[in-house]
Amino acid sequence: MELIGQTVQAYKGLGCEHIISLAKALGIESCEINPQGVNLENKDRIVEAIGSMKTTFHLPVEGIEGYDFAYPEKEKEIQNIIKLINDHGKELNIILGVFHPVETHGNLETLLKNIKQLKIPLVVENIQLTSDEEFIEAYNLFKTELGDQLKGWLFDVAHSYLRNGPEKYLDLLDKMPFEELEEIHLSDCTETEDSHYSFGAGILPAKQILQEIKKRGFNKIIVNEIDAYPSVWSAIDSYKQVAKVFKKRLYFKVAIRKLFVKPMVQRKLRKANIT
Repeated sequence: MELIGQTVQAYKGLGCEHIISLAKALGIESCEINPQGVNLENKDRIVEAIGSMKTTFHLPVEGIEGYDFAYPEKEKEIQNIIKLINDHGKELNIILGVFHPVETHGNLETLLKNIKQLKIPLVVENIQLTSDEEFIEAYNLFKTELGDQLKGWLFDVAHSYLRNGPEKYLDLLDKMPFEELEEIHLSDCTETEDSHYSFGAGILPAKQILQEIKKRGFNKIIVNEIDAYPSVWSAIDSYKQVAKVFKKRLYFKVAIRKLFVKPMVQRKLRKANIT
């Protein structure tokens, strides 16, 4: 496995830079950052926290930021993100950017215009709103329009589960070119919501999914797209679960560091009145 990452964002009063520092202290080897976590105002603090850690960057999405790169009326916000990535992507160690196809608003022309301005390799992610066939059609269009800028695609397991159900949620791995799969997003979910839970807090069979991914020989980037629910430590335990399957040395590193770091972190959280 090339990298096992963890999505990071501000948490209960702690800035993204604090969460990245915690992740590094625990031995987590990569983080996926997003516009909520890093911007032109706080980028210096984020750069310092990241250090030499490789990162991926998730472009804005409707469900989190309230807009994406397909929104014509969000030109100012979009240009700020483009400037952040193009001017500071190397400092932030961004190796890959993630985007969604057009969702409920905006248009393809605007999405392509904005995406083409970015100076990083990109992957497009399957979303709950589109069928497998619609995603395949969109992927082929992006390959034509973006050329070498599009490195491949991203498989979000929870999105596929919510769209296709428990019997067919892994079918996209067979329908799409597996050799072009660059990243996988893992999280747990409820029957109706892409909740970004830690493993075991929802309905997805995490162990089965990890074994299936391993059996297929995937060896690129896995990101736990998990919020700190039900706790920070459940998110860390989910990360350990992925590492145990794909990177045993990383698993032991995180497990051992957690033993020493957890008491210190708990004291800091209590001091900041965070439970």
